[in-house]
Amino acid sequence: MLDAVLPALPAASAAGAVRVLELGCGAGNLALRLAARGCAVTGVDISATAVAWATERTGTAAAVFRVDDVVTLRSCEDEGHDAVVDAHCLHCIIGDDRAQCLAAVYRVLKPGGVFVVLTMCGPVLDPGLRERFDAAAQVVVDDGRPTRHIGSAQGITAEIRAAGFALEAVRIDARRSAAEQDDLLVYALKPARPGR
Repeated sequence: MLDAVLPALPAASAAGAVRVLELGCGAGNLALRLAARGCAVTGVDISATAVAWATERTGTAAAVFRVDDVVTLRSCEDEGHDAVVDAHCLHCIIGDDRAQCLAAVYRVLKPGGVFVVLTMCGPVLDPGLRERFDAAAQVVVDDGRPTRHIGSAQGITAEIRAAGFALEAVRIDARRSAAEQDDLLVYALKPARPGR
């Protein structure tokens, strides 16, 4: 994922390091690698346990981890980040929460900031997953509740556009096996001026 994110990040400026927010940071693997590259990284996750693990691993890296809901990003200031990175978090957001999450990302990005998304997409081919897939809702259902959104690349990019982002690049990385899903990689920009 680091190789996919680095080319999209803006360069550091006289104002300081590139400020990056990672959604669903888990144990901080990507955030710490970005911090080691000179980024000022904030990682958020809804799991207090994951945030504790990430914080324990921080060492001297310029990374901060905190508990927050990616649907609201309440702990994040408006226009406070140069980049927001989603490395397999968006497909965990279901239903109307998806539009709320994208609106929150838009709010916390600086004008001209970049949103990097890596999420599951494409047809569900794995027989075990297909048994649990509700095609009408585009969700995997486990124990009676939706757990993963697997939409088409066109549908996901339409959601990102509807949130106000301009798509810079879209790439589908095809599955390596029948048991995996395709990955959709999107580089999107928050327009420098509204309406652009």
